[in-house]
Amino acid sequence: MNEQTDVLQSALADDLGPALRVFGYHDDQHWTTEYIRDDLRDAYDSNAIDDIAGDLALSVVGGTRQEELYDLGAVHATVRIFEDGVVVHVPTDDRSGYLVSVDHIEGLVGRDVVATVREHATGTKR
Repeated sequence: MNEQTDVLQSALADDLGPALRVFGYHDDQHWTTEYIRDDLRDAYDSNAIDDIAGDLALSVVGGTRQEELYDLGAVHATVRIFEDGVVVHVPTDDRSGYLVSVDHIEGLVGRDVVATVREHATGTKR
């Protein structure tokens, strides 16, 4: 883990506490799971991780098209809200990004997670 990723993981743990489920990073070649909560280790085998990484790669590639379609500027993140949690993907360039999975927390807004990741990973906010 590099220092930037270590600082980001620490900030997410401080902000989210035990609700933090999974934290990882991908580039165009590799997916690295930096943190997975103990109770979830059996649920995500290497095949599941590979499938998730493939899905993330597609969302990064699709981001350029979405920027053209919506005319709202650059895509800063993709937030998927599920019944029991939130998955946030924050691209850092056209081939890499961070994934944060969080249990459902009353009042948590995906944008808050995005702001934390962008602040620590790219030096920008929102």
